[in-house]
Amino acid sequence: MLRPRRATWRSRWRRLALPVACALASSAPAATVWDGPLITYTQPAHDPTQPANQDHLTAAVWLTRANSGGLFNAVTEAAADSYSPADTEWAFGTLDQHASLAYTNWLAWLNGQSPVTLVGQPVVVHLISEDSYLALEFTFWGSHGAGGFAYQRSTPPPAVLHSPAVATNRCSWTYTASPGLTYVVQESSNLLNWVSLTTNLAASNPALFSEPFVPHSSRFYRVVRVPNP
Repeated sequence: MLRPRRATWRSRWRRLALPVACALASSAPAATVWDGPLITYTQPAHDPTQPANQDHLTAAVWLTRANSGGLFNAVTEAAADSYSPADTEWAFGTLDQHASLAYTNWLAWLNGQSPVTLVGQPVVVHLISEDSYLALEFTFWGSHGAGGFAYQRSTPPPAVLHSPAVATNRCSWTYTASPGLTYVVQESSNLLNWVSLTTNLAASNPALFSEPFVPHSSRFYRVVRVPNP
């Protein structure tokens, strides 16, 4: 079982040591590249309605398959159709090429070929709503009504904490996040005992955290991604 990835940031809040302004630079949203460690997903059974038989990439995309046909998105689809999996685009290539690849829907991408031919080929998947890109390589595709599929794929990068500031009696900082994934902000005074402060479904990257400023105190923060896709 995969363990949640963690990013820890040490903060010693001192009234005179931190800036009094809280200005975070704004910029156009950037795509998120899932360049974290590879994991393997193998569909354990052919009932696409069961969560165990769906690979939950984000809150908006759960890839699954029945005992025949192609992949579809169990969040919004009950079966595969001409444009499944919904909210995804596919291309042959590697993750370092993601910005230059030509993406299309699953059936157009296959171009009449059996999905069996995908085994062993490098693929990049674009999660449209979250504007995220991940690497994927099929290791198995069941044919002739046998169902099932398996692949290796990349995971989201760990959260990185930055831009600490104090203003209007609040301390704040931002952390990198993959939209559509859930993050828990935790706090500790000794790096041993952690308390969960808030759980958020990331809607943007970076995400913002803020809480009341406590002078003359030492606090440590980390961000845990759950569940770990």
